[in-house]
Amino acid sequence: MQSSALLAIDLGTSAIKVVAFDFSGQLLSRRRGETPTTLLADGRAEHDVDALWSVVADLIATVVADLPAYRIEAVGVASVGEAGVPLDSAGRPVRPAIAWFDSRGGPEAAWWTREAGSAAVGRITGQAIDAHYGVNRLMWMREHEPHAFGRVRHWLSLADFVIHRLCGVYATDFTLASRTMVFDQGHLDWSDELLGLAGLDRSLLPEVHPSGVCVGTVGKEAAEITHLRWGTLVVTGGHDRLCAAYAARGKEPLLVDSTGSAEAVVLPIERYAAPNPAVSGFVACYADVVPGQYVLSARVGYAGALVDWYWREVRARGVGANHPTVDAEIDWPLSFSGLLCYPSFGRVLAPTWDSATASGAILGLTLGHRQSHLLQALIEGVGYSLRANVEWLERCVGRAIPTIRVEGALTGSRVWMQLKADVTGRRVEGLRLEEATALGAALLAGVGAGIYPDCDAATAVVARDLETWMPTAELAATYSDVFEHGFQRLPRLISEIAVALEQAAGHRDRDSGA
Repeated sequence: MQSSALLAIDLGTSAIKVVAFDFSGQLLSRRRGETPTTLLADGRAEHDVDALWSVVADLIATVVADLPAYRIEAVGVASVGEAGVPLDSAGRPVRPAIAWFDSRGGPEAAWWTREAGSAAVGRITGQAIDAHYGVNRLMWMREHEPHAFGRVRHWLSLADFVIHRLCGVYATDFTLASRTMVFDQGHLDWSDELLGLAGLDRSLLPEVHPSGVCVGTVGKEAAEITHLRWGTLVVTGGHDRLCAAYAARGKEPLLVDSTGSAEAVVLPIERYAAPNPAVSGFVACYADVVPGQYVLSARVGYAGALVDWYWREVRARGVGANHPTVDAEIDWPLSFSGLLCYPSFGRVLAPTWDSATASGAILGLTLGHRQSHLLQALIEGVGYSLRANVEWLERCVGRAIPTIRVEGALTGSRVWMQLKADVTGRRVEGLRLEEATALGAALLAGVGAGIYPDCDAATAVVARDLETWMPTAELAATYSDVFEHGFQRLPRLISEIAVALEQAAGHRDRDSGA
C-alpha cells in the first residue's frame, strides 16, 4: 500500500527545485536543475520558458521515480515574483520570459511616477513604484516590440506558467499578483483604475486566488511527461520569499529574514496598511500566503549575489556563495573590517528607495586592507541595510523587534550569522530548515487538498531547529556607532555624487560613439 506525499516546485533565480515531503513535513526526495537564463547586454536577462518547462517536467519525473512507494496527492508551486511570461491565445510563448532582475522598465516606472504618482500607486498596490514589477515589462513590450505585444493574450508569472502547463488553467495567487504593481490590495483583485491608466486589458491577467487553493488537476499531456497521476491536484503556492517565511515562522507573528541571492524581511500583520512613505519609508505591504493576512516586506538588497560577485570579480574564482568558503576567508574571532559598504550594487534598497543610490559604495580603503576585508565589508553592509529596515518596521508596527529569524542557505555560516547579530544589535535565530520555500508551497498544497484544515494546522507539523546568535558587546557598540554616524548618511551622499557619475558616463558613451 502506498504512502502519501506532497510535491512542491520552487522556481528560483538560478535554480529550479522539485521537492517531495510527507505529511509531517519531512523531506523525502529533492532534485535540482538550473533555471535556463540568457544574460544579455545592459543588464537584461531572459528565460526560455519551453526549456524551463522541460527542466521542471524532468525533475518531477525523477522525484516521482525516486518514490515508488508514495502517491503524490497535490502539487504546490512557488516562484520569484516579477518575472513575466507572455503567451499567445494558444498558450504558447510569444517571446522569452523577462527575468525578475532584468534592467528593462525604467522609463515605464518613471511614467507611473508622472501619471499616477507614488502615493496613489502605493495606496492601491502596497508597492513602491519600481522598474522590476511586471506591468513595466508588459508596457516595455508594447513600446519596443509592438508586433510581439499584439500577439500577447496572457501575462503570467513563472509559477503561473507552470500551473498552466500542469493543468491548463490561467491562475495566479494574491502574492504573485502583488508583484505586478497593478493588484488592488484592498479589494484583492486587479486594479481597473491602474490598468485603465496604463491602457492594458484586464483579460491579459490570470484569474486570482488565495494561496492554498486547488485550481485544477494534472492533465493527460502533463501526466505523460512528468509521470504524475492524471488528476493530481494542482494548488496555488505563492511568492517564494513569502512561502519560505510561512514555513520558517509557523503561526507566530515573527519577523523572518530570507537570505539567499537577495535578502528581504517579511513581517506578518493582520490588516492591510497602505504604505505611507512619510511613516513607513518604502516598505511594501501586500497579501500573505496565509489567507486573510498581510505582510510588511522590505528589500534589504543583494546577499549571496554580493559574495558571488566577490569570488568572480575580486578573487577571480568561479566559486559560488557557499558558507564554508565565506567562513574560511574571514578571520575568526571577528573584528571590524574598517570599511563601510552601501550594498545596493545596482538595485534600490528600502527604506529610502532613492534611485540615485542604486550604485553601491565601499569607503575607507587603505593599502593595509586585504581581500577578505572587502568580503566582510559586503556582509557588514547587508547587515546595516537589514538594521535600517528593521528599525523602519518597528516604527510601522509601533513595537520593538528584538529577534530576527533567518532562513536560507547562508544560515550555515557562523561569520554571516554573527555579523547579523553584531551589526543589528539583535538576537538572531538561524533556522536549519531544508528547502523552506518548497516546504511552504508543499504545506499550502496540503491545505488545498484538504489534508490540513487550515494554514496554522499545516505549519504546526514542522519541526524547526534553531541556532541562536547574540551580539558581542564591544563589536555591537562599534557597529552601532558606524551605522548611526556613517551608514545612515550614505544615501544622501551617494545621491549627490551619482549626478556627477551619470554625467561622466554620458560623456564616456558619447566619446566612444555609443
